[in-house]
Amino acid sequence: MVMRMQFDYIIVGAGSSGCVLANRLSADPACRVLLLEAGGKGDSFFVSMPAGFGKTANEPGHSWHYFSAPEPGLGLRPMLLPRGKGLGGSSNINGLLYVRGQADDYDTWSQLGATGWGWADVLPYFRRSEAHLGEAGPLHGRDGELAVSETQFRDTTNAAVIEGFGQIGVPHNSDFNGSAQFGAGHYQMTMRAGRRCSAADAFLRPVMNRPNLTVLTGVSVQRVLIENGAATGAVFTQGGETRTALAAREVILSAGAYHSPKLLMLSGIGPAADLQAAGISPVVDRGAVGANLQDHYVVPMSWELRPGVFSFNRELGGLRLVWNVLRYLARRDGPMTIPAAQTGAFVKSDPALDRPDIQFHCLPVSGDIKAAAEGAKGKLSAFPGLTLAPCVLRPESRGRVRLAGPDPEAVPDIVHNYLVAAEDCRLTLRGMALARDLAASPALASLILREDAPGAEADNEEALLDYARRFGSTGYHPVGTCRMGSDDDAVVDPQLRVRGVERLRVIDASVMPRLVSGNTNAAAIMIGEKGADLILKGAAQ
Repeated sequence: MVMRMQFDYIIVGAGSSGCVLANRLSADPACRVLLLEAGGKGDSFFVSMPAGFGKTANEPGHSWHYFSAPEPGLGLRPMLLPRGKGLGGSSNINGLLYVRGQADDYDTWSQLGATGWGWADVLPYFRRSEAHLGEAGPLHGRDGELAVSETQFRDTTNAAVIEGFGQIGVPHNSDFNGSAQFGAGHYQMTMRAGRRCSAADAFLRPVMNRPNLTVLTGVSVQRVLIENGAATGAVFTQGGETRTALAAREVILSAGAYHSPKLLMLSGIGPAADLQAAGISPVVDRGAVGANLQDHYVVPMSWELRPGVFSFNRELGGLRLVWNVLRYLARRDGPMTIPAAQTGAFVKSDPALDRPDIQFHCLPVSGDIKAAAEGAKGKLSAFPGLTLAPCVLRPESRGRVRLAGPDPEAVPDIVHNYLVAAEDCRLTLRGMALARDLAASPALASLILREDAPGAEADNEEALLDYARRFGSTGYHPVGTCRMGSDDDAVVDPQLRVRGVERLRVIDASVMPRLVSGNTNAAAIMIGEKGADLILKGAAQ
């Protein structure tokens, strides 16, 4: 059975950018908006409880459980690549950290041809979204929908981490989204009153009763309809039925760095030779579709703490876990409100640098790093532990997303090429060395019994790099596969319009020309805000 529906705008993907778009575009009662989402409602206890990300990130009901192709820089090890599935997308399963990146990141975008995306251009959109629950200031918004708060649960071990960074020359920073990113401190997080504030919670659920907004879940979009060089709608399946939705104004892909290029290619927009090899007739030959894939590569290192030192290994196991869940249910506080990292740092590999190039995620817990690297659920260590996880902020390695064939249900062929670039290897080793310097600082050395992983036997760069290749993981920050720019090779122009096809845009993290220096959820929401503004201003002309 074929059903045809008529809307003004069709948005594919209800992730961080898509939820913002649905809110802003449907604010006009005369504008009919259809939001299509492959997953479900995205609401469960484990999604709303901040510490639940450890469970939901690997659950098929909440995540696309993809693996990359064998990674050449990792000894041909496939990488587990979870991405959010359901209303809210990856903002349902991420570590809740709110990090915008550095002003220079966005100025670099502008210099690369993404005109209108410099720091001065994007800051108002960050502020528009934000309901900052901390101190007011010119860099933070107070009237937006997205709750941004300080970490509630603080402990002595994290305090020692911040003190230890100071002892190795990294000063305290109370606001990584303030005037400067350099330093160590507590992360801000997307949480309100002890509950995760996902993009769906902030932007979508409050407006889902608008009569002009239609939200469909459990949908598989097959392709974008293109007629006479313009996008006219989308073909999708739901509940075994094939449907066609028509768009009087625009079709917008907000399906993320893996799925947005996949949908473009399924619709005939991409590298012509690759499309033909996959059994797709090319409509627009655009070689950059699916290219320029970037991600942060995180290397977890762990230490055994002395008996009695605070660690979540005790709090997240056995009867203590039951007690802490009950505490959370009763009071919405305690260890179950923790994000992926309570504390961290943005550091310089060389003091002469003008800005940080390495990030740390730090949490007093340790587990089976080997099992996690293989995509399995690792057990917590039997001893109290501390994990320090450095990553290179602006990696040079680039990967690609390709079609596995003409079947829209097929998992895309993804390769990130982690640690292929020599500079990424050099900076990874520098980050690991800084982690060991931090562990040896007076503040932490008094708490540490021994290094657990990689361990004292990894006493040279070859052994350390081997460990990084075997046990590092995705930072969950894929971007860049529908690159924005002004050159002929760019996939979208600075207005996020797909080059070569009218009335079709991509608005999500895939349009980033370069990866931002930090976690990507805040930037994805900003892209949704600015993208909506570009659409509405264009429609008003």
